[in-house]
Amino acid sequence: MKKLLLAMLLFVISIVDAQLTITTNLREDGVWNKEKMIWNITSTEEGLTVFNFDKNLSSFRHITNSISSVYTIKDWDYDEKEVLYEMQVRSDAGNDYDFMVDGVNELVIFFYYDDQENFRMVRHTIKETNFQE
Repeated sequence: MKKLLLAMLLFVISIVDAQLTITTNLREDGVWNKEKMIWNITSTEEGLTVFNFDKNLSSFRHITNSISSVYTIKDWDYDEKEVLYEMQVRSDAGNDYDFMVDGVNELVIFFYYDDQENFRMVRHTIKETNFQE
């Protein structure tokens, strides 16, 4: 089953006309601990995910084993010295996130507030990046 999902995922990647493709191999979910000023990691999961960004950096598709979501990039900034993209994005479900692609630390991170106003993150470790020009 995993081989079939991986084959389908690779096929989708091959037909997408993306400027930037990022694959990740580890996901960590966390909640911010205000008192200790640290992230409390609530779950860790190994597995392939893919981020495909369009040429204009106006949207990206996030593909996992269980779901594929499209995000609209509402605004973005790039810090060349820090190799850091900072974005404000909205999911196809209508949820807003602060989003970072950190090239130095090789991380992709979503930040958001949950329904109880807890500050949360979903952090992916970058496995590989591919730029198409």
